[in-house]
Amino acid sequence: MTKEIYDEVQTRLKDIPLFTEAEIKIVVKPDLRETSDNQNALTNLAQYGDFDHYHIEKLVYCPNTDPEAAFEQVAQTVEAINQDLAHGKIENWHIFYLYKELIQKLVQDRSEGYFNYFRGQFDDWPLIPSLFRGNTKKSFISSYDRIYNDIAKEYPDILSYIPYAESQAEARAEQLAMLQHYGMRTSLLDITQNPFIALQFMVLGFETAKHWHYSSFDMYCIDEEKHAESNIFVAVVKNDRNKRIKAQKGPFFDYDYLNDIRVTNIQKIPRLKIRLDYDMSGVSEALQKQQIEFTGLARFLKESEKKAEASTVAMQNQLAENIKMITEIREKSPELIKDRLSYLLSRDISHKLREYFYLEKNLFPDFDKYISYLQQRNIEPTERLNR
Repeated sequence: MTKEIYDEVQTRLKDIPLFTEAEIKIVVKPDLRETSDNQNALTNLAQYGDFDHYHIEKLVYCPNTDPEAAFEQVAQTVEAINQDLAHGKIENWHIFYLYKELIQKLVQDRSEGYFNYFRGQFDDWPLIPSLFRGNTKKSFISSYDRIYNDIAKEYPDILSYIPYAESQAEARAEQLAMLQHYGMRTSLLDITQNPFIALQFMVLGFETAKHWHYSSFDMYCIDEEKHAESNIFVAVVKNDRNKRIKAQKGPFFDYDYLNDIRVTNIQKIPRLKIRLDYDMSGVSEALQKQQIEFTGLARFLKESEKKAEASTVAMQNQLAENIKMITEIREKSPELIKDRLSYLLSRDISHKLREYFYLEKNLFPDFDKYISYLQQRNIEPTERLNR
């Protein structure tokens, strides 16, 4: 007999506090390098996102007001890195090495309460499993267990239906992991013990991205016994039929537990959010300065209009065009430059991971998933939507 639980779980998603959160913002700005024709370079930068360098300006730490031992080392680590950035010890640091430094300082020995689980996301999306995301039909959520049971009857050699009960939550999670492996939305959210695999997921698909994004990297300090008992952590049993879990070193957050978890019993999981933040002030100031210069020169020429020669009139017209162009560029340049920044940062992390033999294809050890991965890399998104 099926037991539907997900309407109830969905209503509790935002109401039940599962994490104690703090955040590090990595502030990055485009590196505007001088050229012999600075005006042209600035125009190209703003119009086309045409630049190849970035600068890590600083880290901003937003601590949690609740005392939490896992976060004690974070403020010190951020301060030390900011000192190195300010005094030029790590000038023009590669973005990958900044993440590596944070990982080395904050992970260390897993037995001593440091961060030990990780998750990477392409953008700063809410921490919600795929089943409850905005484009999932309500009817699918409401009848999920009936659908899951029908699939299990159709493919009994691959899948077993296990209705939710607290006593068999882990066994059910193993079956849901199998559904997720084959592409079905579930109430599970992947995490991994390997921070560099989380970085891989953070940049996965950057080559075909059509818009800028805020790459998202999370660190969790999980007590496996305590948080399995009093939170939503679950370590799914790995087996040969689900090679992806082995390849990605992954347990889960199992939101099924929200069905009957007691709020007063919850032991919150420390979550450190590391986010990219783009500083556009330099570009905006440079464009504003150029606009003021053009406007001042145009005013001077207009005051001299009565005695202006033809060449001066032509110059005045050109200045008017330049002012109009700069105005348009100031409106659209932030989007273009963020596109370029997010591409450069993701590219650099991806390339460095490959140098350390963290290859994207290894995340998809099964034949069908590997073929799907190859297709996504080689088919434009619009084609995929229309197939």
